[in-house]
Formats: sequence, structure tokens, C-alpha cells
Amino acid sequence: MPYTKGQKRNPRLSPRLKGLLMMLGGAFCFSLIPIWVRSIEGYSSLSIAFYRSLFGMLFLFFWILRRPGGINTLDLRGVKRRHLFVLLCVGLSMCITPVTYYLAIMKTSVAKAVLLHYTAPIHVAILSPFILKEKNTPLTWFAVGAGLLGTALITEPAGIFKGSTEEIVGIASALVSGIGLAGVFMFGRFLAGHLPSQTRALWGCVIVTVLLLPFGILIPPGYFWHNLPFLFLLGTVSLAIPYTLFFKGANYITAQAASIVALFEPVCGILIGLLFFGECLSPTGFVGAGIVLLSIYIAGRK
Repeated sequence: MPYTKGQKRNPRLSPRLKGLLMMLGGAFCFSLIPIWVRSIEGYSSLSIAFYRSLFGMLFLFFWILRRPGGINTLDLRGVKRRHLFVLLCVGLSMCITPVTYYLAIMKTSVAKAVLLHYTAPIHVAILSPFILKEKNTPLTWFAVGAGLLGTALITEPAGIFKGSTEEIVGIASALVSGIGLAGVFMFGRFLAGHLPSQTRALWGCVIVTVLLLPFGILIPPGYFWHNLPFLFLLGTVSLAIPYTLFFKGANYITAQAASIVALFEPVCGILIGLLFFGECLSPTGFVGAGIVLLSIYIAGRK
């Protein structure tokens, strides 16, 4: 029916749909990471993670300052001790995840790194009943299995362990990054309703920046200006914005659903590989992309 004068519009999205859209947007921003990381020269994964967090922290700080009363949201004096401890866990997870993920991207193929990075839903499904008291339903386990199967078909990891020592290091790093990502989902979800999403993301960046400060100082000369644009993009487009979207989306959907919806990242990686690197997806990969999208749909159902 066409809209007529006097009728009330209802442009507001349902909270669950809003959370899903935020997660999808965050996944797309994260899918751009390999482009920036592969463009950086001379820096270790630790140095890259430091500057990414530094730029993300500054971006979030000025973003929060522009909001009325935003500076008050950064005050942690009234936060309970257990929530402060969980916030520390958020920061540690945000530190472990990029360091190991970037190392994986450097040591093995992007496809393998992404696949193993997104074993996170398995860890979330196993641990969230203990940490978040969120019960797993058969539908949740089906969505987890479907999402991981689809990701495996996209990346085609048949010969994943047939490689050099460097390859094994990359694979092990990607597995650890999956555990770190699961921690971000669960601890971020735990703080939903207690701290604003931008506050969670900012303090997480502060913790990472402090932990990795020595690696930010000790960098080889001659690369900074070349790397600066890519480090800035990592800190803003692929950290501040997606983590804010993820933490905000966590207010509306469960940690299990959030971690499965994040599997949209490998699907975005297909288009990025095609547009930027001329990579052509096989028929099996297209089937996997369809399965991942199906798992996202299932995760979005109540």
C-alpha cells in the first residue's frame, strides 16, 4: 500500500536485524585486512598490530569526543571489578588475534589463514555456555558446522599440512588467531549493556597499544612513510569501525550468532581476491559461499 499523509512510517529495524547488519558490516571491513597487510613492507606482525591499535585508538578517541557527553563514557571508575577484568580480557584477545592472524597471512596463503582464523565459532559454541550461560541449540551446532564446511570449500584446504616449516608456523598462528577472535566475541558480548561499544573498542585498543609499545618503537627505518597509509587504514577501516560494529551488534544477538555471521568475511574475500588479485573461484568455492550464506541466514533466525 502506498504511503499517504497521516500514516506513520516505521523506518526502525528490529533489534535482531540491526545486530545482524552491524555484524555483516564489520565482517566486510575485516575482509579488507589482507590487502593492507600484504602492502606493508619491513614490519613484523607485532609492529603492524601496534600501529593498527594506535591509529584505531586515536580514531575512536576523537570519534567519542565529538559525541555530546562522550568523554564521560570513558570513565571506568564506576565499573565493577569483574567487568574491568573482562575488559582486560577483551584487550588481550584483541592483541592475540591480529598478531597471530597477520603472521599467518605472511607465512601461508590468505585462504588458509582465513579458514583457520574462522574456527572461532567452534570455540565460541563450546565455551559460551560456561562464560555467557548461552545454551547451544541443535540449530546452532548445525549453523556452526555448515559455516565451517562452507569456508573449507571456499579455501579448498586439502593439502593444508603438506608444506614447509614456515607453512606450519602460518597454520598454527591462524589457529591461535581463531581462539583470540572467539575471545573477542565472548568477552565483548559479556560487557554488552555494561559499557558502550565504542568504549569497549577504545579501551581494547589502549591495552593492545601498551602491550605492543616496544615493538612499535623498534622498527626498521625507511619504511614508515610507505606503510603509513596502510597502517592508518588498518587502524580505522579494519579495526575501529568493525570492532565498534561488532560490539554494538553484540547488544542484540548472541555470541554464537555473531561469530557465525562473521563468516561473511571469507565470502567478501572472494570478491576482493577477484577484483584486486585476479583470483578465480572454483565451482566448489561457489558452493561453499552459498553454504556460508545459508549458515548466516540460520544464525539470524530465533
